[in-house]
Amino acid sequence: MNKVFITGRIAKDLKLESTKQGTPVCQFSIATNRPVNRDGEKQVDFITCIVWNKQAENLVKYQRKGNMIGIQGQLRVDTYEVNGERKYKTYVLVENIEFLEARKDIPNDEEKEFNKISSKTITQDTIEITDSDLPW
Repeated sequence: MNKVFITGRIAKDLKLESTKQGTPVCQFSIATNRPVNRDGEKQVDFITCIVWNKQAENLVKYQRKGNMIGIQGQLRVDTYEVNGERKYKTYVLVENIEFLEARKDIPNDEEKEFNKISSKTITQDTIEITDSDLPW
C-alpha cells in the first residue's frame, strides 16, 4: 500500500501550468513541521506535490501561499537521465486535497453579501419590551 497523508502550509505562490495536450497541472510544496530537535530548534520539511486536472485548477483558484491544506496521495519516485547521470525526483502525486483555510483575498458569496449589507447604515426604531410582554 502506498498512501501519504500530509497537513501543512503552501510554501510558495501557486502557478497553474498545462501540458502540451492542455491538461492542467500544478507543482507546489507543502511546509510541514517536524518535531523539535535535541537543541530545541523547530525544523520544517518542504514536500514537493503534483496535482492534475480540476483539482489543480481549484487549488490555484481558491488557495494561496501560507494557507493550510491537507493532501492525500501516493509517494512517487521518477528516474531520468541528465548527461548520462541518473537523477531521481521524489514527490507526492496528489489524489485528494482538503482546504483547511479559505483564501483571504477572494471573499465568498456570503462574505460579499455581508460586506454589501454592513457597508450600509441601517436604522430601525427601537421597541421597549418588558417582562410582561414575554409569553413565558
